[in-house]
Amino acid sequence: MQIKTPRLLLRPVNYRDVPALVALLNDPLVSQYNDYGTQLTQQEVRAMLQADLEDFYEGHGGRFAIEHEGVFIGTIGLYDCDVKAKHIHLGIELEPKFWHQGLASEALSATLNALGTMVPGCKVSLVLGKVQQNNLACQRLLKHCGFRKVRDGAIAIFAFCPLREEAGYFDEYAAFVSS
Repeated sequence: MQIKTPRLLLRPVNYRDVPALVALLNDPLVSQYNDYGTQLTQQEVRAMLQADLEDFYEGHGGRFAIEHEGVFIGTIGLYDCDVKAKHIHLGIELEPKFWHQGLASEALSATLNALGTMVPGCKVSLVLGKVQQNNLACQRLLKHCGFRKVRDGAIAIFAFCPLREEAGYFDEYAAFVSS
């Protein structure tokens, strides 16, 4: 499975991506905004990828490499799929030298448009993103791609309803916010 955009290729991660992913996740500009901790080892990242690949093969999300001009520049992940509630969480990491070029927006838009392909085991009705309060660029990215902030705080939560044309679009938000 591959998704192509005008400038990017999204594909499931594989073990050949481990060295690049270790470097990306340990970059201080990236790690300050994620919850993986600092100084991840190749073994730890390999274990993360194993779980991501299992999710992918079960049809419940996974981590997808973002390539630009044939080079690995980041990942976008769909994880913690709740098949019953039809919710999934989103994460994105991009090498800092590729920030502010619209590439994260392009990758996220492509992902949201391909949810049925990327998460075939769940008819996703709500995509959730957790963002640190000080990560304003990521908050702008999510808003630009149609997410709404549903919870504020040190970790803000944003939600996107891909099935918004169906009845209950706003009910999804109300149910999540009140839970």
